[in-house]
Amino acid sequence: MSTSTDAGVQASEAFGVLLRRASLISGIAALVCVVVAAVWQGVGAGLSALLGGAIVVGFFGARLVVMRKVTEKNPHMIMLTAMVVYSVKVVLLGVAMLLLIRVEGISGPALGFTVIITAVVWLAAELRAFMTMRIPVFMSDEGRK
Repeated sequence: MSTSTDAGVQASEAFGVLLRRASLISGIAALVCVVVAAVWQGVGAGLSALLGGAIVVGFFGARLVVMRKVTEKNPHMIMLTAMVVYSVKVVLLGVAMLLLIRVEGISGPALGFTVIITAVVWLAAELRAFMTMRIPVFMSDEGRK
């Protein structure tokens, strides 16, 4: 009864849950970083922290959106897609950081700390969401008939 399309729908729904939970928690963490940076070094640092948080949420969220779309169409491509998207995300995030710290008015420490903190919080929230989801790993022979 179960087909690869069913698996794709289940995976797609799982990526949606991960996206909602991780973006909410990391968005809150980014806002805390913005407030701390603004109090610590002023409005410029707060805006730099806001930019850093937006970059992380955007990059990490884009990965889950891409994974969701791919698994809806072809669930067998999950691993390949994950590896490609991860590699592209790391390279683009590094390039963005290198370019942004050279911009006048951007606080490098506020941007960097916010990116690191928001990324760690995102990963922890995504891991926590994944661990609490009920995803069937094995199917019995009865489920295949």
